Amino acid sequence: MDQMIPDPQQHRGATVQHLREMAAARVDNTSLRGVAREIGMSPTGLKKFLLGTAPYSPTLRRLRKWYLQHAALPTGEVSYHDASAALVVITHDLQPEPRRDATECVLDCLERGYEASGRPRPRWVADLRAEYGHRRAS
Repeated sequence: MDQMIPDPQQHRGATVQHLREMAAARVDNTSLRGVAREIGMSPTGLKKFLLGTAPYSPTLRRLRKWYLQHAALPTGEVSYHDASAALVVITHDLQPEPRRDATECVLDCLERGYEASGRPRPRWVADLRAEYGHRRAS
């Protein structure tokens, strides 16, 4: 059976919106210049991004890396958005088929880790499998 290939624009849009919300919240708690420096972009570029401008690919990669370093895990828990952003960051330079394989492998390892620890799997593992069209062989 063919695996479903997610629509990159749909996935990207949701991720960009979440990144925008997290950056806006961080700016509210600190400063525009400070957050722009953390991300590695100009304050003007960050302001335009916060106002809704779509980021270029290199800027989007910087935003995702920033998110994982500075904005993720404020509650100490990994959310779907955190896990999705991490997968995108670590597989961004792979072609589609190897990216799907690597993503499936990472999700398999996480499932085994949760099983071995006796902890329940977070819902985001199943959600990411569904998004990327990966089915674990039973």
